[in-house]
Formats: sequence, C-alpha cells, structure tokens
Amino acid sequence: MALLRFLAAILLVVLSACAHRIDYGLWGPIDDPHVILSVLRDRYARISSLRAEGRLSLESPRGSGSLRMALEVDKPGRIYLETADLFGTPRGTFSTDGERFVFYDPGENVYWVGPATAERLGAFLPVALPPEEIAALLLGQPALLESAEADLAIEPEGVYRIEVRTDRARQRIRVATRDLRLISVETRGMQAVDVEVLAHRVVETDLPVPAAMEIRERRSGTLLR
Repeated sequence: MALLRFLAAILLVVLSACAHRIDYGLWGPIDDPHVILSVLRDRYARISSLRAEGRLSLESPRGSGSLRMALEVDKPGRIYLETADLFGTPRGTFSTDGERFVFYDPGENVYWVGPATAERLGAFLPVALPPEEIAALLLGQPALLESAEADLAIEPEGVYRIEVRTDRARQRIRVATRDLRLISVETRGMQAVDVEVLAHRVVETDLPVPAAMEIRERRSGTLLR
C-alpha cells in the first residue's frame, strides 16, 4: 500500500509538471475577440511601407524554385519587386502604382504593361489579387473580415483562435496570447489566400511585424514563402 501511495505521488508530480501554463503577457486574459481584432487593425495602421531584401520560394503544379528579391511596398497599392536567381542573374522586375503595372522579362527582353486588375496580375504573380491586397500581404497584413459575429477559444499552446462569420464568408484568425502577434489567417467563402506567419521582428514597442510568411493559394495549389 505504501508503495502504491508513493507511485501515485510521483505520478501526480509528473502530471503537474506536464500541465501547460498559458502565458498571457502584459495583456492578461482577454475574453472579447473584438478587442484582439482591434489591436491587430491598429498595428496594421502603424505600418504603411516596407523596404527589404530577402528570399522568395514557390511551390506550384507548374513548377518550383527559389529567388532572391528586393522589395518596396507603399500603401495602398504601390509595389516594386526585383527578382534574381541565386547567382544574381535577373529573373524579372514587377512594378505597379495600384492602377497600372509593368513587368519586365529579362530572358525575353519584353515589357508587359496593363491595368492592375487581379486577373492580369495573376498572370505574372503567384496570387491573383488586387494590388492593394497584395501590398497588404507583403506588409504582413492579411485582410480581416468585418463582422459582429466572432467566437473566441484558447488553444493549449497559448493561442487565441477567433472564428469570424459573415453572410458569405468565414475566417479563422490565430493570435498568440502572450503578445497578440498574428500567427495565421484562413478564409473560406471568398477569394483570398491563407497566411501563416513563420517569424516576427519587433520593430517598435508592442509592434511585432511578420518577417517570414507562408502564403497558400488553395485553388491553384500554389505555396509561396
């Protein structure tokens, strides 16, 4: 009997040690999903432009590859993107002011010019979205549905899961409990992409900005990192 009590005590200690404690950070527990969504939108408003260099990788049914990129973005829809292979050979330059676009193909020495509609941009970019939505994505700001209907749940690993519903669409938004940094956005019922944030960079106090993302275009099976 004493041995059984001893083993039970050890088991209780082990189970207590394994229990995951959720870190709510300085915000403390939040039970209103609209408070979290308001924080995300306020952070969106604080970032309006980006100048960066990085890596662009693509997986799609039409092929896969990786490129170096230099990027400039300004809200609402100005984008300038240069790409080169890993040896530095130019592979394409894309530019739009939100109304019209230019794409230069150095391999064919051809310029393509036209209206910056989602359909036309989809012929040259991995995602077929309006320029203002592409610019927001490149800034780490996937569109958030506006709706009074939103449910909030807490995942064991310390993540708020917000389910937003409108008449036509629904959205799942995942946010870290510790600092309310955006983790992922999945949208159904409308033309959109799914976004998962792989890494953040804190550029100002209380302003974690996505530094690496995975963007999935479900209809075409395209995955962009």
